[in-house]
Amino acid sequence: MRTLFFIFMTLCIINLCFPKFGWYLRYGWISRGESEPSKPYMTFTRMTSLVMLLIAFTLAAA
Repeated sequence: MRTLFFIFMTLCIINLCFPKFGWYLRYGWISRGESEPSKPYMTFTRMTSLVMLLIAFTLAAA
């Protein structure tokens, strides 16, 4: 269980700090660098990553 928690936390932190990396892994490779993610997408990705981190820390503390 700790391993899953560690993997989840690592992915959330990476997505929080580098949302463009996640976008590239999902959509960017298709366009081969010809397009960029939008500002709302980047903001939404960071907000959801932060919420998921807060939920994970809350569940870990309980």
